[in-house]
Amino acid sequence: MNKSKLIERIAELVNEKIVDDIGDVRDESDRDGMRIVIELKRGAQPEIVLNQLYKHTSMQESFSMIFLAVLNGQPRELGLDQAIQAFIDHRVDVVQRRTVFLLRKAREREHILEGLKIALDNLDTVIKIIRASGSRAEARENLYAWGKGSEIVITLDRTRLPHEEKGLTLRQIDAILELQLYRLTQLSIDELLTELKQVRERIAEYESILASDVKLRAVIVKELEEVRDKYGDARRTQIVDESAELQLEDLIADEQVAVTVSHQGYLKRTPISIYRSQRRGGSGRMGMKTREEDFVSQLIIDSTHAYLLCFTNSGRVYWLKVYEVPDVGAAGKGKSMQSLLDLQQGENVRAILPVRDLEEEGKYIFFATQKGTVKKTPLKDFSNVMARGIIAIGIDKDDELVAARITDGSQLVFLATHLGMAIRFDECDVRSMGRPAYGVRGIALAKNDYVVGTAITPKEHAPGDYRILSVTENGFGKRTDVDQYRLQTRGGKGVKNMAVTPRIGRVNTIQLVDDTSELMVISQFGKIIRCDTKTIRAAGRATQGVRILTLEPDDKVAAAVIIPPEELKDDEPTLLQ
Repeated sequence: MNKSKLIERIAELVNEKIVDDIGDVRDESDRDGMRIVIELKRGAQPEIVLNQLYKHTSMQESFSMIFLAVLNGQPRELGLDQAIQAFIDHRVDVVQRRTVFLLRKAREREHILEGLKIALDNLDTVIKIIRASGSRAEARENLYAWGKGSEIVITLDRTRLPHEEKGLTLRQIDAILELQLYRLTQLSIDELLTELKQVRERIAEYESILASDVKLRAVIVKELEEVRDKYGDARRTQIVDESAELQLEDLIADEQVAVTVSHQGYLKRTPISIYRSQRRGGSGRMGMKTREEDFVSQLIIDSTHAYLLCFTNSGRVYWLKVYEVPDVGAAGKGKSMQSLLDLQQGENVRAILPVRDLEEEGKYIFFATQKGTVKKTPLKDFSNVMARGIIAIGIDKDDELVAARITDGSQLVFLATHLGMAIRFDECDVRSMGRPAYGVRGIALAKNDYVVGTAITPKEHAPGDYRILSVTENGFGKRTDVDQYRLQTRGGKGVKNMAVTPRIGRVNTIQLVDDTSELMVISQFGKIIRCDTKTIRAAGRATQGVRILTLEPDDKVAAAVIIPPEELKDDEPTLLQ
């Protein structure tokens, strides 16, 4: 490759925001060799940047190849085995025709040498005829006539062929007339007889090659070996087994990290080793620096080799490896989800689920949409990773995905609506479906009502372990034990979850909480409050709840999420160890 063009290409990638983790590129080549230094921005993953450079520059080229050849007068596209067979057939044809040619030449030489041998056996008579002739033409005719007589001595050391001409032929006579005097010495006579013997040996060899396919192919093999020994050198191309090819994951350590997701869609990962264990009541440490109107909404602890399944409002799923989430330091803000995923126009992520093994049996993804549709799909159906994403659930144009949860296929599902209704049913009521399926009815909605959230709970649990926290758009909330919602059949209207009035407003969101959960509420005007969910009194289903956040007259609750725990009991290991 051309070094200067490579540097120009890298600069183009940075300017066009195709590779945005490069801070600087320098050419430090000198007389000791070529050297290009690429400085990365803080928190960038070197292996990922290198992979991007392989993909977008000439540092690594991929190309397709076909073997197009003219075979039997027609252009054909050949496979490797077909090409080798065509080459062998060609070599067989070449060697056969070459051997036939050499055989003909050898027989012609044998014929001349036999004529010279006849002349030597009758040397005195031949010299007498030549001296008695007046010209070369007359000598030629006299020798030809003498050769047909009975006085000539012929000892060929072989059996004469039936069609063979008696005596000397004109070609043999011409060779005799051109014979130089020095060839009549004893040494030259011995050389002539030796050559005749060698020519006859070659004739026998050529005939055996033409008569035996095995010998002919042995000649081909021998010649190929000679070419190999003469011109062969060390192979420069490495041929490796595809299964042994080094993948990007092989360059990244498999370790547990903490992935934090902010409410506005910023992601970052941090090695859990930086979170030192502290005693209860400690001040903790900064886990993610956010803007005033933003806050951490999700904490994921998993391996760098795990997948993050990102489900969007339109029902598509995108894959993101944990190691692809930038490591920007403990106090860094992270990178926007829009820059990490190839989202389509109008899409936004509604749920992020960590998964280590996409082929795991007995695991399902449970979906719920605004219009009350639910669906359950086996986790292994999402193992076909594609950068542009795939359909996870079929959704109508006027509907949106609300939530996605990982289940074991036999848990209890809770759905809550904007107008204060809720339904709780057995997950087994929803049969398993493929990815493009639209699902089945989970709850029958009233006019202008829609689903605001879902929760998944096990069938067996102690009383009070799981409570539903409902938050309204006017800043009110209440906690209700999930057991107060009786089990119903999927598709029913459900029961009252919250008494919706103009004062408290309609339900904005629901969360599954326990006694250790903390709540973060943010309003449309950017007003934020964080509180322990235990301070929100437990109440029955049809109650109005208590005020969580005091809002301005025109302000509404934008979101309410359960924030990740930052401190635990003194006798428990920290979640981030």
